[in-house]
Amino acid sequence: MAFRPGNHDRAWNDPPIFSYQQGALSGDTKPEENVTSSSRKTPLNKRIAFPLSGGISKPTMTVTSPPIGLPPPCITLPISASANLPEVSNDQSSKSTLETREQLDLSLQKISNILHDCLKSYIEAEKQEDFNKRLQHLYTSWKDGKLNADIRQRLTIISESLELKFFVKAENVRVALAVDYTADCASWIMVIKNIITKMETKLSGL
Repeated sequence: MAFRPGNHDRAWNDPPIFSYQQGALSGDTKPEENVTSSSRKTPLNKRIAFPLSGGISKPTMTVTSPPIGLPPPCITLPISASANLPEVSNDQSSKSTLETREQLDLSLQKISNILHDCLKSYIEAEKQEDFNKRLQHLYTSWKDGKLNADIRQRLTIISESLELKFFVKAENVRVALAVDYTADCASWIMVIKNIITKMETKLSGL
């Protein structure tokens, strides 16, 4: 510790006057070193800037393996509809069409025979010619493909019911046919009604 330069004359009881411009702890420390060391200290109230990038860690995705013992998921590939279908030759296709046409002709032949027999047996002679003309419209529409499958099936049921004398069933099918396909059946449906009625009347009186 050094005395401050100046007048060194003092009284005996005057306290010593110290100089703090030199080193606080030792005389070897220079003032410039004290200033430098103090400027390196970080103030406690100084704010630190938040890092703009790289400061936040992104969550990592963990891929878990399937449980041991379970089979791996199977992957099904779409299969085209025509992949497993057998090829149909032109001969087979024409044969199938021919068989269908033959079946239609056989069904029509059976229906026409039953209606013709019923007409001759149970309808008055003076009405048979007109009824035959009307039934020809039925047969022509069948051959030309103007009657759909539902109409053809119902006509088959009616003819079979007449052959078996099931008049109630035949009449129920006839009524449904007339309601569902009025335009297609308008020219000949009443002929079938007359046949059913005449047959039921004559056979029930025996």
